[in-house]
Amino acid sequence: MTPDEQRPPTSPDDDHRALLSRRQLLGLLGGGSVLAGVGWFAPEWLPDSVTDTLTTMYPDPSSNYVWRPPVSDEHADEAVQRLEETVERAKELRSRVDLDSVDEDMRFHLRGSPAGGHLESARDERSARDRLRSATSGLLYAGETVGYAKIVLGEANPNARLERGRELREATDDVADSISEYRVTDPGRDLGYLYAIERELSFARVSSNWSGTYTGGDPDSVEDYSPHGLASTWGSQLKAEQRLENARHYREQYRSGLGDDPQPRRERLDDAVLGLLAELDRYPRRDEMRATFEDELELDQSSPYGAARWELYTLCFDNDFRSYGEDFRRDLTVLRVVKTANALLARQAHDVALSELDVDPDDTDYDSGQTFRAKRRAMRDFRATRSEYDSNFAGVVASEAASIIRGGDVGLTGRFDHGRPAWQDRVESSVYYLVGGEMMRNLGDVVDPLLRVETSG
Repeated sequence: MTPDEQRPPTSPDDDHRALLSRRQLLGLLGGGSVLAGVGWFAPEWLPDSVTDTLTTMYPDPSSNYVWRPPVSDEHADEAVQRLEETVERAKELRSRVDLDSVDEDMRFHLRGSPAGGHLESARDERSARDRLRSATSGLLYAGETVGYAKIVLGEANPNARLERGRELREATDDVADSISEYRVTDPGRDLGYLYAIERELSFARVSSNWSGTYTGGDPDSVEDYSPHGLASTWGSQLKAEQRLENARHYREQYRSGLGDDPQPRRERLDDAVLGLLAELDRYPRRDEMRATFEDELELDQSSPYGAARWELYTLCFDNDFRSYGEDFRRDLTVLRVVKTANALLARQAHDVALSELDVDPDDTDYDSGQTFRAKRRAMRDFRATRSEYDSNFAGVVASEAASIIRGGDVGLTGRFDHGRPAWQDRVESSVYYLVGGEMMRNLGDVVDPLLRVETSG
């Protein structure tokens, strides 16, 4: 099915213009069900406050919109135990510190719960995945407490932190090498597992370095870094260790699912990255787009049109897939495919979303009914595409678009009202819905070539 064939037919009511005013219509109506019915077919007839509520109440992509590998109870419990041991270590070290002898800043970091409440959550959560998530977060905070205590006690060893970072990156390299042929028997299933492995490896690499941010290389001198940097390194490296264990856990699942004759996909994945990059080169870079808005169009966000163009720029022209931290992604090919594919899908969505927004440079307002229709359309696209492409890997690629659709509700809920005009939230929400929906429509263009099973003869 082509992307055009996937598009739901346009309802004639979407183009219908009411002859009655909103006030006249509401005077004729009675009952919430009638309002809901009118809002469905002609949302521009309703007051903005009503339509905003209908929009936020309209279903979002479900919470399980992205496939994730299962987590065993044993693996989660081991992470919780690792956190418990780190908390005990932090408490023991802290007990040796005279808090009255340290400055207020250091005292702030040493008092309170070492894990910031994450240990209690990790113990209480019923699902293994939630226990693992809480334990992983807790390791960061408990590790930082260990670091601050060691600094005060004079037991910190900055050079050992640098060496530990190198060891962690070497360990991630070993795991990456062990799956580098990218063997699959069921591409839709196995590529999803390979992505999950590489995602954890990328987090482990980022967290391995000084201050928990690795983009390549090592600090030239540990003397150039603050005590805060050293303490945060303790926590980030403990978190990196857990991420590494997660990657190994998912690798076991991936290997156990392979059939008798798995086929390598490395060449096809390498070609996919090159092909996606070639397609991306047909679009302007992020800095080029920004220059267009600022220098040529002189656009700001004081009008619906300007707000729409800037929000589209933010969502559709992110260059992080290519320009940020390439060293920590250097051999994580499935991860790079997914990141690059989403960058291309977002760029492809730009012009269509701008057209569907139906906003002109002279506009001074933006009807909430347009926002409702944008969300309704996005969810039609989401459901249709996920129904057609129902696999682990398709779910992984689709997760970015689904997250964007879910993000459209944020401004409409009123939680971030800082005196902005109401039309700005509605415009930006519409951008999120339309971009996410268009990315879903084009999902098959990037997923199909990787999932296709080649047959001989």
